[in-house]
Amino acid sequence: MKHKYRKRLSAGLLAAVLLLALSVSAYAAAQLFSAKQIVDHLGDKLLADAFESKDAIQINQSKTSGDYRFTLHGLVSGAGLSEFPHSAEEIYPDRTYVVVSIARQDGKPMPDTRDPEYGKEPFFISPLIKGLEPWRINIASMSGAYSETVIDGVMYRLLECDQVEIFADRGLYLAISSGKTFYSTEAFRYDEITGEIQPKEDYPGAAVLFDLPLDAAKADPVKAEAYVEAVLSSSRSNERHTEEWGNWMKDFKAKLRNGERIGETIPESVKEVSYDDAGNIIYTFDDGRSTTESPEQLFEEGQIGFSDRRLSISGGADDTYEAVLFHRDENGVITGRIVVLDEEPPFPKSHNP
Repeated sequence: MKHKYRKRLSAGLLAAVLLLALSVSAYAAAQLFSAKQIVDHLGDKLLADAFESKDAIQINQSKTSGDYRFTLHGLVSGAGLSEFPHSAEEIYPDRTYVVVSIARQDGKPMPDTRDPEYGKEPFFISPLIKGLEPWRINIASMSGAYSETVIDGVMYRLLECDQVEIFADRGLYLAISSGKTFYSTEAFRYDEITGEIQPKEDYPGAAVLFDLPLDAAKADPVKAEAYVEAVLSSSRSNERHTEEWGNWMKDFKAKLRNGERIGETIPESVKEVSYDDAGNIIYTFDDGRSTTESPEQLFEEGQIGFSDRRLSISGGADDTYEAVLFHRDENGVITGRIVVLDEEPPFPKSHNP
């Protein structure tokens, strides 16, 4: 989901950015940057201008929770607002963009994006819609993405997703929680009767909700219902495929443990593995394929026979499917092999359970 904008800076633009950097300290000491300034800093001039248009909503509201102070700066919705269009715009051209900042309450700076500590404290930030299950309908299922920058110890995040104004008559939140990058039922409580969402007071991290002040007149119930059905249909399909894959893999591993036939071994693929300096096994097949694995990740202590852990299954160009298997004998010798499977897996793509 996370992406960063990358642009080649001209000499003039570089000078402008340096000027901004030099003025940051004095300005940030008094107040946070505006949504437009942050988006401009991220290099999206078109979107920065949109945050100053009549359609933009300036909010600038702050809330504290846990170790942090969160500020919702503003949002804007529409089509063709960004110089960096998301691939989802081919289906849903209208997008919503939101700028949020995160600062520590104790005054310590947030880690810079080049700092090894950056990202070690993850945050989930997403619009949520009243009356819709938040673990199903959130930024992940709404073609979301975000960019981040840290200025003078304050983290700013520009997030985007499919346009949410169509739900304006239902009521929306912007949810922020620490500790995970996805929606957490430990951080928020969803009332299935009222559709309300509340942060949990006993959550050990940070959890806040901002009400999004959208114009109810911009709601489109017909589009909203169609959109929800499309998202839920995709979610149900993914859940079904996940269940099918899990059942198939369970049967596959049982056959492997019981010594039952699973397919035809390619004779020339059976080779003893080599080892690197770290003790990892290296298996290379004649067609150039190679894999490196830790023996401890493949076999339990003292285990003899085929490993049913970290299986790699892939589809071939001629609609065949192959599995890379590892076997350890009573002398501790590990051999790799490739088996052309008799049964087609439920997913026509590579998997590494």
